[in-house]
Amino acid sequence: MNLDARARRVAALSLGLLVAATHGQHDLTTLHLPPATWAAFFLGGLLLQRAGWWVLGLGLVAALDTIAIQWGGVSDFCISPAYLFMIPAYGVLWLAGRVASRHLHRQLRDGLVVAACLGSILVAETLASGSFYLFSGKVAQAGLAGLPAYLITWAPATLEAFAFWMGASALAGGALLLLRGTGVLPRRSA
Repeated sequence: MNLDARARRVAALSLGLLVAATHGQHDLTTLHLPPATWAAFFLGGLLLQRAGWWVLGLGLVAALDTIAIQWGGVSDFCISPAYLFMIPAYGVLWLAGRVASRHLHRQLRDGLVVAACLGSILVAETLASGSFYLFSGKVAQAGLAGLPAYLITWAPATLEAFAFWMGASALAGGALLLLRGTGVLPRRSA
């Protein structure tokens, strides 16, 4: 998917604001939306594509975590050597978005995008939670035998949040296409 420079900036700003508003939330409640960070990295790869945007996303998330810990009263429990595994976790999502962007206009687009979404979030969750479990030093008696049970504990919330935001983005994208098709929004020039 090729966006012009203005559309890329709007997408980057929108994703950044969404991450800033939801990062650190862990559950969908009447007061909080689920975290959009995972989906934002996939959508960043899909819409923004260039690695520079990915690096800016990493910086934003690191800054949000730092601010939350230093001045927001949030516990630093999740900060450990395993925190570095967030870089490849976000990278997997970004790269899957880039792969999906190349196939959006082909016949099998829906199946490929869904497969890229599901596969990338499972790998990212395994990297993030698996590394915390094995390398943080904060889980008693961590070992490979207990890893599947640990992942099953944490993966549902991650998958739920990711599905929520990917569904919302699909609806928003569909609405934009519909508005463009009816003439409410101008068509992009080729």
